[in-house]
Amino acid sequence: MKRPYFFEIFVLANLAVLLLLVQRGEMPLLAFPQRVISQLVMTIAGEAALGVLIRSLVAAVRREHGYFRILRSRRWLLDSVRIVIGAALVIYIYGWIKLVVPIVHPTLYDQALWDLDQLLFFGIAPTILVLDLFGQPVVLRAVDWSYANIFAASIVIGAAYFLSDASRRVRIGFANGYAVLWIAGAWLYMLVPSLGPAYRFPEVWMAHGDNLQLTQKFQAILMRNYQNVIRAWHGQPHGSASIMFGIGAFPSLHVGFQTYVFLWMRRLWTSGEVLFGIFVATIFLGSMITGWHYFVDGVAGFLLALACYKLFARRAKLRRWLELRRR
Repeated sequence: MKRPYFFEIFVLANLAVLLLLVQRGEMPLLAFPQRVISQLVMTIAGEAALGVLIRSLVAAVRREHGYFRILRSRRWLLDSVRIVIGAALVIYIYGWIKLVVPIVHPTLYDQALWDLDQLLFFGIAPTILVLDLFGQPVVLRAVDWSYANIFAASIVIGAAYFLSDASRRVRIGFANGYAVLWIAGAWLYMLVPSLGPAYRFPEVWMAHGDNLQLTQKFQAILMRNYQNVIRAWHGQPHGSASIMFGIGAFPSLHVGFQTYVFLWMRRLWTSGEVLFGIFVATIFLGSMITGWHYFVDGVAGFLLALACYKLFARRAKLRRWLELRRR
């Protein structure tokens, strides 16, 4: 086994910090790690297997047998295991940090984010602006359906594509930036706790409840989870709390993840670039229409994704990138 990759060191360092905070009583451990992590490993491994299946079918049709030789190599298989486990730990750490934000840092900065939005738009709240512009029932229903489903689809597509890639440089470079994106984003949730405009100003979005039923169903689930965490910490009667249902607005990692994949796709797959370009625009706009995020949340998510891409993607030194640069 070769030296550890950056994403492995980064993940283990953050995990050690969290365990130290738990030991000192500054952060609670509210989920059973083994069960959650094993479920995440199975899910991510399934997405990787889906990508391998699709690439294998394409390779078989094109009679490109090199991909099958790579799949059988010990190094590729070992890297696959390491990346899958690392990705599972990334999501676990992300979910853990996000879940305990209201306990560790209970102050909310929603009003400050709202005011910053208005400052950037000369006194106009951009979330209200886009809600008014796209407030027709048919448009809201389309946004309501597409926002949740596009994000879920993007997770599967992104994982399947990059986990099944033949290039070690692509997979490791992507994994490095992926780890920083989600974990750094989680610490920003802790630094700037916020719920999002739909929670802070519910009267605005509840008026559109008939056309945002799916969104508001998820928002209600997350708020119950949020309240259960607080009640559990204070020893009050509570329901179950899921590590996957934390609330955090700043930054928008919905936008961040789409942007991060889009930036990689620009150099690797033209159709993927177009697809995720559409995803970025749809999620950025939809996050404000549905009330999940402020405008500055999306900007912060975009900038965080750009930083992660710049930090790791350029170091991969892929042959195609060099050819495109020479052209």
